[in-house]
Amino acid sequence: VNLHLIRQIRVWLICSSCQTVQPRDCSDVLASGVSVDGVYSVFPTHDPEGFMVYCDLSTDGGGWTVIQRREDGSMNFFRGWEAYRDGFGTTTGEHWLGGPGFTWTNQRGYELRIDMADFDNATAFACYSDFSVGRDSVNPEEDGYPLTVDGYSGTAGDSLLKHSGMRFTTKDRDQDQSENNCAAYYQGAWWYRNCHTSNLNGQYLRGGHASYADGVEWSSWTGWQYSLRFTEMKIRPRRPES
Repeated sequence: VNLHLIRQIRVWLICSSCQTVQPRDCSDVLASGVSVDGVYSVFPTHDPEGFMVYCDLSTDGGGWTVIQRREDGSMNFFRGWEAYRDGFGTTTGEHWLGGPGFTWTNQRGYELRIDMADFDNATAFACYSDFSVGRDSVNPEEDGYPLTVDGYSGTAGDSLLKHSGMRFTTKDRDQDQSENNCAAYYQGAWWYRNCHTSNLNGQYLRGGHASYADGVEWSSWTGWQYSLRFTEMKIRPRRPES
């Protein structure tokens, strides 16, 4: 009887410790049995106090943590370094998750998915099997949040690979390879090179526009003078088959 009691206590202790395990990202939320898209608290290893994120638990198997969304032009994305570092916007609407969300990508292997739509309700997506910001950085912000991305697949064409290796540039922190500040010139903030093939944080110009490449652009799908209606960038840990 005593042995049985000891076993029961051990099981209780194990189960109690399981209940206190907190999700590191939306893939852990999905693994816990939740399947409804929405806002959840996550607790990455580097940020034990946690923060709120939007979880896409349905697209392509689910488990995606949303790090950027454009959908109606209600939020100003032409902002400075501190805003992009800290994040801004509304989790259920337009937002940029910021540095806290990016930092965890150098602790586990992540993939990126970008869903997009135009004003005629056509949709496309781009997936990258390898995505990280600040990989191998002791201080990702100090290093400029450098982008690593590879392994494209999807229907939108690849408009991000040329940005791999670049640091993040804002209107008040120029880290690109152009003589001009690409963020200031193209009214956005991105991992600009000289300057860009995508500009998802550009101006919300609502479709075709006369200006050049300063809208919410994904050039391989809609060219340089079409600002997308909807974009959503989201990440999840790479699966073994990726």
